[in-house]
Amino acid sequence: MRINLADFPARPPTWQDIFGNPNPVEVEIGFGKGSFLLALAKNHPERNFFGVEYAKRWSLRLASLIERDGPANAIAIHADFTCLVRTMIWPGSVSVYHLYFPDPWWKRRHHERRLFHQDFAAALARTLCPDGKILLASDVESYFAEIVQKFSCVPELKPFSWERDHTNKRGKLIVTDFERKYRQEGRPLFYAGFRKTEKPSVRLAPQPPEAMPSNV
Repeated sequence: MRINLADFPARPPTWQDIFGNPNPVEVEIGFGKGSFLLALAKNHPERNFFGVEYAKRWSLRLASLIERDGPANAIAIHADFTCLVRTMIWPGSVSVYHLYFPDPWWKRRHHERRLFHQDFAAALARTLCPDGKILLASDVESYFAEIVQKFSCVPELKPFSWERDHTNKRGKLIVTDFERKYRQEGRPLFYAGFRKTEKPSVRLAPQPPEAMPSNV
């Protein structure tokens, strides 16, 4: 499925606007070739899956595959997610964030390109629904520890024990392309889960994201 922001009102579209149904939405940040996102969507038609990838060739490839073959509950776009989470995603609207093997950008002069900067962890928490989850995997222990520390500083996020538990209808484990490769190589892999525990005592209408810049 392809989306055109010009088709929506001036306010950021809701997930209902985008998918045409009220089903829970899971977001994968940096889906790469997209095999994990596709497998989840095909095995869980009762949920919607939204993938965001910064690498244009991979995002266009997956978007074309979805447009040609489905499934209808999956969308892939090319975007900078650090901008998207502030301007397009409504607070309290995401049930699960999938964050697997983020690029560590090893060289110090490239650290500014890392995904986790400033208030990114708080922005993810803001857009999670109550009891929503963030699932994290990495093969780089130092970067993994840095990300976990940033999540741990967000009061409404509580850690829970998690390892890969996604399976298809035949019970086979669903993993990313990197994960499959690393498992075959015998690399140590690190997993963590965080759950949003804050439950407002008064149910308020959600406030929209920040105004969307004209160049998004």
